[in-house]
Amino acid sequence: MAPTLYMLWPSPPARAVLMTAKSLNLDLDLKEVDTTKGENKTPEFIKINPQHTVPTLVDEDGFVLWDSHAIMTYLVSKYSKDDSLYPKDLKKRALVDQRLHFDNGVAFALTLKILRPIIYHGVKKGVGQEEKDAIEEVYAFVEAFLEGRQWIAGDSVTVADYSLISTITTLNVLVKVDASKYSRVAAWLQRAETLPEYELNKKGLDLFVACALALVQNTMAPALYMVWASPPVRAVLMTAKSLDLDLDLKEIDLIKGEHKTPQFLKINPQHTVPTLVADDGFVLWDSHAIMSYLVSKSSKDDSLYPKDLKKRALVDQRLHFDSGVAFALALKILRPIVYDGKKTVEQEEKDAIEEVYAFVETFFEGRRWIAGDSVTIADYSLISTITSLNVLSKVDAAKYSRVAAWLQRAETLPEYEANKKGLDLFAALMKSILG
Repeated sequence: MAPTLYMLWPSPPARAVLMTAKSLNLDLDLKEVDTTKGENKTPEFIKINPQHTVPTLVDEDGFVLWDSHAIMTYLVSKYSKDDSLYPKDLKKRALVDQRLHFDNGVAFALTLKILRPIIYHGVKKGVGQEEKDAIEEVYAFVEAFLEGRQWIAGDSVTVADYSLISTITTLNVLVKVDASKYSRVAAWLQRAETLPEYELNKKGLDLFVACALALVQNTMAPALYMVWASPPVRAVLMTAKSLDLDLDLKEIDLIKGEHKTPQFLKINPQHTVPTLVADDGFVLWDSHAIMSYLVSKSSKDDSLYPKDLKKRALVDQRLHFDSGVAFALALKILRPIVYDGKKTVEQEEKDAIEEVYAFVETFFEGRRWIAGDSVTIADYSLISTITSLNVLSKVDAAKYSRVAAWLQRAETLPEYEANKKGLDLFAALMKSILG
């Protein structure tokens, strides 16, 4: 009678046990347990495993064991003809044990933390930047483990490989392994695919991609290619903040020309920031278009971008004023400073800034905000630009009292923090160049 394994194909730990069994030429009686339907919490299953986890092994003699790492080492110890998969040598075994505990306590624990709220609780969240950073950290650790080794704990396959292969291939679906950064990990994964037992991982991994990833993709945070100091970027960040919208921020170094790489040009041939890649792959650039799109898609009401034709037209006019006048002037002044080493803001340029302030001053006649009595995306757009121009040539509160009062009101907005971070970086950059 074959040992029974209660399992779920997409589960990384179940796949690790199945690879182990395959390498041992051990037949298992597979009993699938649908954890999403609570089949692991029935009285019958809890009687077998009160922790109600999969995989759970019931051996031929009735011995019950759960936790994939314990199951793998047990199966190898009982059924293997040699000790290559789980060495008897104390130091070699200790190294394998360390890798198994790393998987259990770090790599798979992270996988579970990311996926559990999405799969089991319907939480509408994607893989955020903090989680992506944590996955990258796991890759970096595994990269270090592989230094001087072909496999995860030495020069031959062990159960530690099966355990981490199942987990890392799962994480790789969420955040791709960058072969340029983690060359050993990428090579190890390629070697893993040549193993006969890998077919058991592939079957479950394909099912994971088909079901679990669909949930993640539907809630994936839109990616925003950005530079903190950029006024248009800050305008989009304020908009996202006001919408409680998570964005996957991808910083681009314009000075190093990262916006002109073939990869970025494929996304945005105009090579500008901000550039948005939405959760469905839709690509959009120009901050004004991005803001109106995000509000139209994600806002619970139309206050930030009114549906009323006249109100919307006024917001649009202010957005175009920013695009064609205010930010166009900022770009004209800043480009030679940032890229060509110019050390001064000329009087003619300061006069042009004053003209912008004068225009904006008139916008506030009878209004508290730039296009009416409530905040709109036109405020976010011009707040980011005017605060940047204010670094180059201060707003004279005596001449432009409405502008000065508006900037003070802006600082009380919760979303203003998204502007302040980038503005502080911008001011520091200007001080380092202009003195």
